[in-house]
Amino acid sequence: MSARVGLTLALLLFAPACAPAPGDAVPYPDLAGVEADVVRAVDEARASVEADPESAKAWGQLGMRYFAHEFNPEALACFRRAEELEPENPRWPYRIGWTLFDEQPEAALEPFHRALGMQPDYAPLHEALGRIYVRLDQSDRAEEHWRRASELDPESAHAETGLGQLELSRGNHDAARQHLETALERDPKHVEAHIGLAQAYLGLGRQDEAQEHAETSRRLPQTTPRDDWLAAINVTPAGAQARTRRGLQLQRAGKLDEAAAELLIALENNPHYTIARQRLAQILAQQGDRAGALALLREGLELQPGSSELQADLAALEAAGG
Repeated sequence: MSARVGLTLALLLFAPACAPAPGDAVPYPDLAGVEADVVRAVDEARASVEADPESAKAWGQLGMRYFAHEFNPEALACFRRAEELEPENPRWPYRIGWTLFDEQPEAALEPFHRALGMQPDYAPLHEALGRIYVRLDQSDRAEEHWRRASELDPESAHAETGLGQLELSRGNHDAARQHLETALERDPKHVEAHIGLAQAYLGLGRQDEAQEHAETSRRLPQTTPRDDWLAAINVTPAGAQARTRRGLQLQRAGKLDEAAAELLIALENNPHYTIARQRLAQILAQQGDRAGALALLREGLELQPGSSELQADLAALEAAGG
């Protein structure tokens, strides 16, 4: 036996059994300048994949971690590997679709339809397809999926709101009114339905009702959350940026206590994160804790004396208090 052959056999015999195959290298983004808390969370999730490279769950969790921190190319690679390992699970093509949704809506269609083949009666999937088809100027396909979503989930207002917005875009104000009134029967606090109904009533010449819904929309959270367990990102946010993003989502949904908790953790991670400080001060003032809001902004100016944003917020809050 030649020395070269012997060495090759030795490598084959003693190679770790759990090492990923050559095409399955675990993706790792450039983390230079990224907060230590985020690096730690990424490294922990990546280590789980390296310890069990045949686990779709581990790959999926790593993908969710990357997605939560907007490392989308790496998230996409992880979700695709999870689907290879667990092709019968609709979660993975659905997550691939959502990862592509904002920047590549046309590319998101195919994985969404793969998920639909496994979960044909899942209303949020039809609702998501409706949103994509609208962006691709295929309103008939959008209408088909939104109607199906509304049938499958008669308690959700999202699909009826989509149908109403679609009729508004077609100039059919009375048809839009009917869909949007149905949406509000299902969820009286659905802000997008109120906005759409204000537009529909305006188009119908019903000024007073249009004004009423416009005013109602301004008193509600800026967005209406979607109940979509299949798309849920089941990782705890890490780092000031992700915590702040989560806090802003909760604030828009009107969950002020939860939003404040996330923003406070964001500031503990990075006391110089201005947007977290501004939004937390805004929430405290909204909840009646003006003293706490003032203290938060003044503390920020001690850390960042040159921050024009914090100076403007502090001046506005002091002026509002007389």
